[in-house]
Amino acid sequence: MAKTPTSLATPTAHLIGPGKLKVLNGRLAYSKGQGRPTRLDPTKLQTIVCYGNVGVTDDAMTMLFRNEIEVSWLSANGSRCRGRLARSSDRATALRVIQHRVLLDPAARLRLAGGIVVAKINSQSTAARHFQRHGDGQATAFRRQARQSCRAARAATDLDRLRGVEGFSSKALLALWGRRLAKPWSFPGRVRRPPTDPVNALLSLGYTWLINKVVARIQATGLEANLGALHELRPGRPSLACDLIEPLRVPIVDRWVLKRCNRGPLSPGDFEAVPDRGVRLKRHCFTDILSTWETDWLSLGHHRLLEGQVDDFVTNLRREARRQDS
Repeated sequence: MAKTPTSLATPTAHLIGPGKLKVLNGRLAYSKGQGRPTRLDPTKLQTIVCYGNVGVTDDAMTMLFRNEIEVSWLSANGSRCRGRLARSSDRATALRVIQHRVLLDPAARLRLAGGIVVAKINSQSTAARHFQRHGDGQATAFRRQARQSCRAARAATDLDRLRGVEGFSSKALLALWGRRLAKPWSFPGRVRRPPTDPVNALLSLGYTWLINKVVARIQATGLEANLGALHELRPGRPSLACDLIEPLRVPIVDRWVLKRCNRGPLSPGDFEAVPDRGVRLKRHCFTDILSTWETDWLSLGHHRLLEGQVDDFVTNLRREARRQDS
């Protein structure tokens, strides 16, 4: 396992508890109570993700606010978000007014949601084309069905029909995807709460990490993360982030899981069953797997995919607003 660095200048820092974030000599520093603290450059930081029991001193909280650094607190295994510290800006007010106004219009909301579903199905078709090139004959049938699903999504007359199209396509793609796993891995189908096998546990972990990045990007743009188009408003759920994650699931998370399972360093023995919580990644494997996630995020340019998705939504939102005004 790689040594923990004693100084970081990075846009994203992951802090694994127990520990405390404080200020030392004008810089943020994270201490676990033993060894040298890890110093963090607040001028470079944009996001901090905390796992388990991570405390923040008053001085550190002041520095986080001053540098507009967003913080998320997740459960120790990273599967659940407990809360967030997000910056607030008066500049976001105008965009949020547009968002609320547009999403109150059922027809506009349906068009926005339809665009998201079409983008998701197109991402699935791109993955199927890759499988097709590697000799999977069923990928051809999926791509043909994906074209029909896109037409059905564009023609959907209500959100329930649209969600049905999205669900059908996702189930078909996951069946195709699951066959790409090498032995001894297996995938019985998507099981979420709780995950019942290692592959589902890894998918859930990746989706949790991705949705936190989506929430941070949404809030930095000025949008309201809890008000979406495809997903209904529900207390405690970032519905817009749940919308915008959809076209990103396959290229970012599903691809990462397939690579980690087939190429290592993971094995099914790196997971354990936890009573009432399903299957989870063992704690001693967590840091290394998190490192592979961040490495892929940076090296494969996933931040550009995310920025493009959010920018497209803002463009479509403004287009709908102009449509209402005309």
